[in-house]
Amino acid sequence: MTPSSSLVHKLEDYKPNTWFTPEVDLRFDLDLHLTVVRADYQVVLATDTIQPLFLNGESLEFLSLRIDGAIVDPGDYQVSSSGILIPHPPKPSFRLTIENRISPAGNTSLEGLYKSGSMLCTQNEPEGFRKIVYSIDRPDNMMRFRVTISGEVSLFPVMLSNGNLLDERVIGGKREVLWEDPFPKPSYLFALVAGELVETKDFFTTRSGRKITLKIFVEKGNEEKVSFAFDSLKKAMRWDEDTFGLEYDLDLFMIVAVEDFNMGAMENKGLNLFNAKLVLADKKSATDESFEAILAVIAHEYFHNWTGNRVTLRNWFNLTLKEGLTVFRDQWFTEDMTDPAVKRIKDVLFLKEFQFPEDQGPMSHPILPKSYKEMNNFYTVTVYEKGAEVIRLVSELIGREKFKKGLQLYLSKYDGQGVTFEEFVSSMEEVAGGPIPYLRNWYHRSGTPLLSVKEHYEKDSNEWILDITDTGAGEYPLVFSNSLAVFDQKGTILKEEKRLMSGARDQIRFSALDSNGTKPVISLFRSLSSPIRLDYNQSEEEKQILAKVETDGVSRFFAFQSLIFDWFRKSLESGLEENFSIILETIADSFGRNWDKTYHSFYLSFPGLTQISENIGCYEFQKIQKLRTFAIQNIATTFTNQFQIIFEENRKTIPVQTKEEIGKRRLKNICLYYLLYDPSKRFERLAVAEQREAKHMSEEVSAMRFLLEVDSKEKEKSVNLFFEKWKHDNLVLDVWFAAQVGTGEDRLEITKQLENHPQFNIRNPNKVRSLYFSLARNPLTFHKEDGSGYSFLADRIKTLNEINPQMAAALTKLYSPVSKQKGELPKIAKRELEVLASLPNLSKELGEIVGTILTSL
Repeated sequence: MTPSSSLVHKLEDYKPNTWFTPEVDLRFDLDLHLTVVRADYQVVLATDTIQPLFLNGESLEFLSLRIDGAIVDPGDYQVSSSGILIPHPPKPSFRLTIENRISPAGNTSLEGLYKSGSMLCTQNEPEGFRKIVYSIDRPDNMMRFRVTISGEVSLFPVMLSNGNLLDERVIGGKREVLWEDPFPKPSYLFALVAGELVETKDFFTTRSGRKITLKIFVEKGNEEKVSFAFDSLKKAMRWDEDTFGLEYDLDLFMIVAVEDFNMGAMENKGLNLFNAKLVLADKKSATDESFEAILAVIAHEYFHNWTGNRVTLRNWFNLTLKEGLTVFRDQWFTEDMTDPAVKRIKDVLFLKEFQFPEDQGPMSHPILPKSYKEMNNFYTVTVYEKGAEVIRLVSELIGREKFKKGLQLYLSKYDGQGVTFEEFVSSMEEVAGGPIPYLRNWYHRSGTPLLSVKEHYEKDSNEWILDITDTGAGEYPLVFSNSLAVFDQKGTILKEEKRLMSGARDQIRFSALDSNGTKPVISLFRSLSSPIRLDYNQSEEEKQILAKVETDGVSRFFAFQSLIFDWFRKSLESGLEENFSIILETIADSFGRNWDKTYHSFYLSFPGLTQISENIGCYEFQKIQKLRTFAIQNIATTFTNQFQIIFEENRKTIPVQTKEEIGKRRLKNICLYYLLYDPSKRFERLAVAEQREAKHMSEEVSAMRFLLEVDSKEKEKSVNLFFEKWKHDNLVLDVWFAAQVGTGEDRLEITKQLENHPQFNIRNPNKVRSLYFSLARNPLTFHKEDGSGYSFLADRIKTLNEINPQMAAALTKLYSPVSKQKGELPKIAKRELEVLASLPNLSKELGEIVGTILTSL
C-alpha cells in the first residue's frame, strides 16, 4: 500500500521505521533543467521480520533501481506519485541504488533543489529531500553522507555541501567535487549549493585552540555587506563556548545568502542557507532592527549545530524541541549582546501581537501538535515563540546555572540521536534533583493560560490576600514561575521573590502597609516570567505607580501600556474621549528619569492598531484609529518642546552599531514621529530633510514611514526620493513596498499599482511578504467593511497556490482573525475561503489552512 499525500499524521500512531539507511553516497550531475541524481544507500532492517520498504519521492522522474548492483525487475517494485514501494526486499541488509531526474529551474515551490538567481540551492526541512531523490525521508533516519557534485565550470564554479571537502577536479570542462559529513544526520539537514558565487572568508579560534575557517558566499556585488554577519557569527561561537561549553565540531563553517527563500534561514550541518536579507547589511542599507535580526538569526542557526543537529528530532511532532529551545538560546544571547530589558520587551510584544492571537484563534494548537496533514503548516509562532517561553519557564524554575548543566547533560547523553521533548525535560529534572510537576502539560495544552487574580483584605491578620486561579486548567494543570515584587504607595520596593505556582490555584498573603490596612502595590509575573494572560483588576493609581517606579524595566513598560489600553477601553465604552491626564502625567515623569535612550524610546512608543484591538478585545478599527490619532496628537502638542529638544540633542548620530548610537537614533525617531502628529503640520519638511541627510537607514526609512502614516502632503516626495536612491537594491526595496501599504485606509489601489511595478516579483517570497503580508496586517484596509481586502488577497492566494504553496498557506493564515470582525465580514471571508477550498489543483498546504479557518466561521 502506498502512503497517501492527504494522510493525517497522528502523534499516537508514531512508530519507528522498519528500515533505515545509515549511509548514503549521493551523486548530482547538475543541469538547470535536467539534473540527474543517484543515491546509493546502505539499507538495514530494524526489526526481526522482513517487511515492505517504502521510499518517499515527489515530483521526481524515475530512471532506475538496483539492489546490490543488479537491475531490479519492474514487477518487483511500484513507483507512484508519492514514492517507491518494494513489497518484498530480498534480505535484511543490502545496497540500494536509485536514479531519478529533476528540473531545478522549474521548481517554483522553493523546496528540494531549485534555482535562485545565479545558483542552485536546496531547502529540505521538513520534507524537501523527497523532491530531490527517493529516500526514507523522516527525521529519525540518520545517515552519513558522501556527496559528489558534477557540473559545467562556467555555470557552477562553486559547489558546496555539508561537512569537509575531500576532493575537487576539473575534467573536460566539468567540475567535480566530493564532500563528506562525518556526523550522521537526517535528510532534512542535507544541503547543496552550486553556482556563480563570491567567497568571503574569516577565521575563529576555539577555546581549545582549533582554527575554524568561516566562509560566507554571496552573489557578485554583495561582498561588502558581510562584515556584520561575520562578527555576529564569531560572537555566537564564543558565547556558546563561554555559556554552555559548546565548541564547534568541524573545521569549516559556511553560510550562503539566497535571494529566493521561503524561510528566514536553515541550519544544515556546516552549511547554513540564509535568506539574503538576514546576512547582507551595511549602515547605508540596513536598519538597526535589521542588524539585530541578523545578529539573532545567525546565532540561532549556529546554535542549532548542537540543539537540532547533533541532537535532533525523533519525529516532526517534536519540532518545538529544537526550535523553541534554540529560539530561547538566541534570545538569551541577544539579551547579553544588547539590552536585556529592551530585548525582553520586544520578545513579549511579539508574543502578545502574534502568538497570543494564534492561541485564541482557529490555528490554536499545542506546542506539541497531536496531528498534522502538512508539516510545513506547523512552523508557527506557537511552536517557535511559545515553545521558547516554555524553555524560558524551565530556566526560571530551576535557575540558569542549573539550566546550563541540564543542557550539557542532555547534549552529552543523546548526542547523535533523534529524541523527543521527554529526554530534554528528564535531563532538566535530573540536574534539578527531582520532578518538575505539571511541566509536561505545557507541551500538550493549547491556548494561552488566563490567570484570574482576586484580592481581599483580612482584618484579623491585617493582610491582603491574592487568590490566583488558572481558569482553564482542566485536564492539563500547569506549573508557573511567578516573579513578583511589593511596593508601597510611594513606589518604594519592599519585597521581591520568585514563587512557584503548581496546579490550578495559588494564594499569596501580603502584610498591609499600616494598621489601617492600606494596600501595597503588587507586581506579578514580572518580565512575563510565565507565558500567561493575567486578569488582575488593579486601579489606575496602582498601575501608574508601577509605570513610574517598577525596578523591572519590562514590567514598568507593560504597566504603562496597560494604562493606555484602559483609556481606549473606557473611551470606547463611553463613546467619548476620556480624560487623558494620567497618560500625560506618566510621560512627563519619564522625561526626568534619565533612562537608557533605547529603553526610553520603547517606553514612549505608542501601540499600534492591532496591539490595541487585541488587548482590549475590540475590532472596530475605524473607532480605534480615531481615538489613537486623538491620543497621539494630544501627546504631540503637550510635549512639543520636549520632543524638539530631544530630537536636536540626538540629531547628529554616528552610523555605527553601538548601544549609544542605536539609542540616539531610536529616541530621535520617536520624537520625530510625535512631532509629525502636530496638527499644524509644521514638522513635515523636517522629516524630508531628515530623510535626505540620513547617514543610517534607520533614520532614512523611519522618516518615510512616518510621513506615509500621517498622510503628509510630503509623502510622495519622500516615496520617490527613497525609490530613486535605492532602486538598484532589491532588499531595500522590500522596505519601500511594505511602507506604502502597511498603514492607513484604502491601500488596495496602491497595492495593485505596486504589484505591477517592474521590480515586484510574485515568485520571490520577500516581495510577497513585503507587499501582500504588509497589506493583510493593515487592519484598516484588509478588514474594510465592504470585504474588498478579503477578495483581493484571496485572488492572489489562488495565484500563489500554483507557484509556491508554502507562501499561499502562510498568507491565508492572516484570515484567522476574521471571525472576530463585525457585520458581513465573516460571511465575505467564508465565501472567499470556500472558493479557495474548491480549487481543482488545491495544494495540501493551502487546503489544510483553509479548512481549519473555515471551521471557525
